[in-house]
Amino acid sequence: MTAEGPGPAAGASGRTALQGVPPLLAIDQLGVRYPGQREPALQEISLDLPAGAFVGVAGRTGAGKSTLALAAAGFIPRVVHARLEGSVRVDSVTTATAGASDLAGRVGIVFSTPANQLSASKLTVREELAFGLENLGVPRETMDERIDEVLDHLGIAHLAEREPFALSGGEQQRVAIASIVVMGTGVVVLDEPTAQLDPGGTRAVGELLCRLAADGRAVLCAEHTPTILGLAGRCLVLEAGREVALDQPARALGSAVLGSLGLRPPTILRLAELAAVPAEDAFDEEAVAAALARWAGRDLDRPGGTPGAGPEGSADSGGREAAVGTGPRPASPAAALPPWRPVRHQPPVALEVRGLVHRYPNGIEAVRGIDLTVPAGEAIAIVGQNGSGKTTLAKHLNGLLRPASGRVTIGGRDIAGDPVSVIARTVGFVFQNPDDQLFNRSVEREVMFGPRNLGLDGRTIAALVDQALALTGLAEVRAMNPYDLGLSTRKLVALASVLAMDPAVIILDEPTTGQDGPGVELVGVIVEALRRAGRTVIAISHDMEFVAERFPRVVVMREGRIVDDGPPGLVFAPERAGLLASTGLVPPPAARIGARLGLGATPTEQALLAALRRR
Repeated sequence: MTAEGPGPAAGASGRTALQGVPPLLAIDQLGVRYPGQREPALQEISLDLPAGAFVGVAGRTGAGKSTLALAAAGFIPRVVHARLEGSVRVDSVTTATAGASDLAGRVGIVFSTPANQLSASKLTVREELAFGLENLGVPRETMDERIDEVLDHLGIAHLAEREPFALSGGEQQRVAIASIVVMGTGVVVLDEPTAQLDPGGTRAVGELLCRLAADGRAVLCAEHTPTILGLAGRCLVLEAGREVALDQPARALGSAVLGSLGLRPPTILRLAELAAVPAEDAFDEEAVAAALARWAGRDLDRPGGTPGAGPEGSADSGGREAAVGTGPRPASPAAALPPWRPVRHQPPVALEVRGLVHRYPNGIEAVRGIDLTVPAGEAIAIVGQNGSGKTTLAKHLNGLLRPASGRVTIGGRDIAGDPVSVIARTVGFVFQNPDDQLFNRSVEREVMFGPRNLGLDGRTIAALVDQALALTGLAEVRAMNPYDLGLSTRKLVALASVLAMDPAVIILDEPTTGQDGPGVELVGVIVEALRRAGRTVIAISHDMEFVAERFPRVVVMREGRIVDDGPPGLVFAPERAGLLASTGLVPPPAARIGARLGLGATPTEQALLAALRRR
C-alpha cells in the first residue's frame, strides 16, 4: 500500500508538477548550518509535497533527517537556532518569517522521544489530546469525535483515561503521535515516530500515515524502519546532508543506492533483488515469496546444487546473490572493534525470579507471577508489545523496583534487602531513554562516573573508560557534551557508562532504538563481545531481526506474564504464529517468508537461504 499525490512522479530535483496547484509543503534549495559547525547539516534540498503525498526520509545517523524534519515544521530557525538558506513554505507561508500562530493548524511535528512532545500537565490521555484542539478553538463535539477516531486508529482507546506519564515508553509515543495527528494539520512531519514502538504499533502508525495521505494531508516521515518507508510513495535518501536518491522506496533503499553508501538494504529488498522482483512489488512479502520459490526451483536444481552453477558456468543468480549481500554478513567497522576484556574479575552470575508480582501505586498489576531463570553467561532477549511488563520485570533485576510478592536472586543471593548502589556493582542497567541516565558535561566524565563510584583505583578506571569508549566507537567524541550529540549517539554514551563499570550482568532496554543499520550492527557486536567475556546479557527489544540474529534465547511476555520461552527458531516458527500475534509481535521478515514457502523455522536471512537451498 502506497500513498502519493496526483500528477507525475518527482524528477531528479524532487519537484512535482501539479498543474498550477501549490504544494502544501515546498522545500526549495534548503541549506542548514548549525552554529559552530564547519559542515552544513543540509545542502540544496528541494522537495514538494502536494496534498496526498507521503514521502519517507532515510539515511544513516547524522545524514540530516532530523534537521530536515525540524526545518519542514518551521522549527528552524524560529525555535532551533541555525542559519537557513533557500526556503520552506507550508501552505504558502514562508516558515523563516512566520510566527507560531501563522503555522498553528498548518503543520505539526512528532518527535522520536515522547517526553519532548507531551505537555506533562494533563491527567489523562484524552485531556492530552484535547490540549492542542482547545488552543485551536475546536468545538467540543468535534473535539470528542476527532479524539475517539485517532485513539481507535492507533489502537490506544483503552488508554484514554490513563495518566500519560504512567504509561510505557511505547504507549507514550503513540499518545504523542495522536496528539499531533488529532489537530488536523495539512502537513504532518514525523521524526522517527516508531523508534519506541512494538511491531503492532509500528504497523498501526504506517496504516494511519497512509490514511492521512489518502485524506489529502501531506506526510513527511524520517524513519529507519522499512515497515514505514515501504509504504511511502517516494523515499528521499540523505547522506552528509545531501540528496542521493528520491524515488520509489524499493529503488531508493535498494543495493544500487544504499550499497554505494556502504549500507545494507532491508532484508525484504535484498531478497526481492535476489529473486528479481519488480520494484513496485518489492515490499510485498507474498510476491517476494513466490519469486523466491521460482528462483530456487530454477537455479538451485542445476548440477552442483548451488546458485548460478550451470553447465555453462553462468553466474547470473550467484552474482546477484553476492551483489545484494544475502551471503555471509560483510565486514563492518563494528566487526573490527576490540574484544571486551573484563577488568573487574567477577565470576559469571546467574539470575532467578520466582513468583514475581508488581503493582504500581495506581493499582496496575504490571507483572503477574513470573518465574524466570537466566543461567550465568547466557544472553536472552525479552520481547512483547508495549505495556506487557518487560521494563517492569527488568527493573526488579537491579533493585529499581521491589516486588509486591515473590523474590529475585542474583548469584544465589536474594536482593530484597540490598540497596540499588550495592546491586549496581553486579548488575548494570542501560535505560531506554538515555536522557534519564546522562547528566555530566562530557562523554568522558559520564563514562568515568560509574567506576569512580565503585571506588576503583585510577589506573583501573582509565582502562575501563578507554575500553568502553573504544567498544562503543565514542573515543573521538569523549570531550563533547552528551547533549550536543544525537539520540542514537547518546544511547551509546549511556551504554558506555554502564560498560565502564564492567558488571557481571548487563541489562539493555531497547538498545537499538533510533540506531541506523551500522548502529544496530555495533550494538550486536557489543552483545557478542560481552557474551564471549562470560557476562550475562538481558535485552528488551522490539527489533525482531536483531533478536533473532543476536540472541540464542527469546522470552515472550504478554500482559505481565511469560507466554513463550525458547530459541528464535522455535519462538518465530510458523506453528507459533498465533501465539506471537496475540502479543502484538510479528516474526522477522525471513521467518514470515519462510512460513509462506513452507520451509519451517527460518528466523534469519541466512536460515531462509539455507532452507531454500535444501528445498
